[in-house]
Amino acid sequence: MKKSIFLAALVLISAGCFAQKANVSKARSLADAETPDYAGARAAIAEALQNDETKDQPNTWYVAGFIGYKEFYNGNMKQQLGQQFDKKAWGDAVYESLNYWTKAYDMAKIPTIDKKGREKFDTRTPKSIVPKVVEYFNSIPLIIAGFDAYQAGDPSKAYDMFIAHCNIPESDMMKENPSEMAKIVCDSNYYIYLYQSGQLAEAAERYDEALAAFERMNTEHAKQTALYDDIVNANVGIYRITIQNKQDTAKALAFLEECVNAYPKEQVFIQSLIDIYARAGQSEKALKYLDLAIQREPGVALYHLIKGDIYVVFLKQYDNAFASYDQAIAIEPNNAAGYFNYGVAYCEYADKIYNDAAYLSAKEFEVEKAKSQELNQKALPLLEKAYELDPENYDYKRSLRSLYYRLGMDDKYQALVD
Repeated sequence: MKKSIFLAALVLISAGCFAQKANVSKARSLADAETPDYAGARAAIAEALQNDETKDQPNTWYVAGFIGYKEFYNGNMKQQLGQQFDKKAWGDAVYESLNYWTKAYDMAKIPTIDKKGREKFDTRTPKSIVPKVVEYFNSIPLIIAGFDAYQAGDPSKAYDMFIAHCNIPESDMMKENPSEMAKIVCDSNYYIYLYQSGQLAEAAERYDEALAAFERMNTEHAKQTALYDDIVNANVGIYRITIQNKQDTAKALAFLEECVNAYPKEQVFIQSLIDIYARAGQSEKALKYLDLAIQREPGVALYHLIKGDIYVVFLKQYDNAFASYDQAIAIEPNNAAGYFNYGVAYCEYADKIYNDAAYLSAKEFEVEKAKSQELNQKALPLLEKAYELDPENYDYKRSLRSLYYRLGMDDKYQALVD
């Protein structure tokens, strides 16, 4: 009686195993049919992927990926024939397939033990998978699908598609199969997709992934192969995320200093470095990098203008500021901001002299007051020039009107009253 119960249980277990193996075969047949039934194939394989008897078999996961491959393949055939096909489902199928095959490949590397205690490896599954993954890479379906996802307003899904494509050459299945890896070319287009992966991740607020993608643009191979602008922009992305989203000023500063040396012609890095130091009140460091920037590009008026602002705002070294503003205006004689900042600096210096004289004797006060008015007079043509160059700028108008009032120029003051 007990023996009969045992045999009955064994039959049931075997039947369950055979049923799931049948599901694997059924899934493949439905996907590979002349008129494929992808939904039916996925339903069949879903059971096998959950069953204890088949879920650990590489072939089960291979068939799961094969369903998506057939949908990809048949979609390509329809496209070549000018027939309609579901492009979204086509892209999703490739993404699904690649994920299944990655798992199948990894499982195939785990040996089983035969009856004699020897290790056996599944070599058939990897040989079936790797050439098809190469096909995915070279025909860029994931990039096409990712672009469509972005156009549909889903940057997160677009990133998943783009980075899945870009991860193929870095995968174990490619590194462990050099003959197939040789069929993959990581040219400048590959790095365009990698840079765009970072952009998509950033747009999706997946900042860790964005940083990882941007940082891959700094490998030696990338530097030799990628477009120069993509490398520079990726590094700008690293800085932007580090300072804005990670709020790691120390790391951002160290990174910018590296970029200033690595990309001496790119203004964005040295300007960002100057801006951080200036905003932090570290005037000496800001001036150090301004001098370096001016040495590299003496014809950039902005550097002299910023230098003048630092001398005024932080150091109160007005004579040095005036010299810097003179340089800025000499380089760009029609730069309204240069005239405005120069004029405001004279006004501020005038205010300082006037206020500092408050506790002097009457005679000394009058002397300092005259100096203050003289500085205001020097500011006048500068603020007038700024307003002339940009009459729509309300700050320019307001500052000039205030100066007319100080100097008792009532007619001109009234002309600027709103």
